[in-house]
Amino acid sequence: MKYLFATLFAVLSIVASFTQAAEWPKKTIKLTVGYGAGGTTDTVSRVLSTELEKSLGKKVTVINKPGGGGSVAAALSKAQRPDGYSIFTLTTGAAVLSPHMQNLPYDPLNDFSFISQIAQWNLGIVAPKDAPYSSIQELVEYVKQHPGEVSYAIAGAGTPQHLAMERLSQQESLKWKAIPFKGGAASVTALLGGHVDLMAGATEWLPQVRSGEFKLLSIITDKRMAEFPNVPTLIDAGYDISAPSILGIAGPKGIPDEVVEKLASAIQVATESGDFKEIIEKLAMQVNYLDAKKFEENVTETFHKQGEIIQLSGLGK
Repeated sequence: MKYLFATLFAVLSIVASFTQAAEWPKKTIKLTVGYGAGGTTDTVSRVLSTELEKSLGKKVTVINKPGGGGSVAAALSKAQRPDGYSIFTLTTGAAVLSPHMQNLPYDPLNDFSFISQIAQWNLGIVAPKDAPYSSIQELVEYVKQHPGEVSYAIAGAGTPQHLAMERLSQQESLKWKAIPFKGGAASVTALLGGHVDLMAGATEWLPQVRSGEFKLLSIITDKRMAEFPNVPTLIDAGYDISAPSILGIAGPKGIPDEVVEKLASAIQVATESGDFKEIIEKLAMQVNYLDAKKFEENVTETFHKQGEIIQLSGLGK
């Protein structure tokens, strides 16, 4: 009898799950962004949310929870109900870097439902136009001659740009100061105000580089930017350093597969829309859609690869 009731309960649970998935979504979806308002992640997420509303027929609300290079949003997501109504931006720092350097309240490979990767950043090092260095090599020499005097802004500790700068400092025995801010927009403001000497981050700096207020010293990711073909990557400049770049959507572990598929399908449609492509181009990013399986595979592979680099660099926890 107990076996019969257990079997019946399991069947009813499966039926209820399928029914719930078939009716999803029935209410507002909350998209938590792990960075502050005005930055690239926030800007892309808001365009994505608008496109998702068109496909899903329900409101998608963006909530900013900056901190820890996106790890604050990831930690919050772990505690949410796995019903598809609470999703978040899973980014490089929170997914594949910070877990190797800090004790975090989540396991990025086991605590989340992977939904879709949507894009990747171009990352760079910028300085004010009147800075006494105009290339990455000149910057390195300047820091060596002025130990402890140079500071750089980053959008949170444990981000890809932070790790890249730390690896550069180790390779070249540099003494400089990392100043974390809650997002790229705040980092730009700090550099404009003269509160820091450099900024290492995503393309929130693009308008100032285009206007000539900032100069782009180097690209941190693995390829040169089409808009600035003469600006070398760190690898081009002779440093064996390249920051990974992941921007995707995930949720708490246990979201029904049917709901994940609906979300992933809607996200794919969103990334193919004119408005999404336009904002990606404006921010000098790259559309890089991956479905749930390929997204999880990418995170897992990058997690292990970056873990080895972090340990070899002496930056592991």
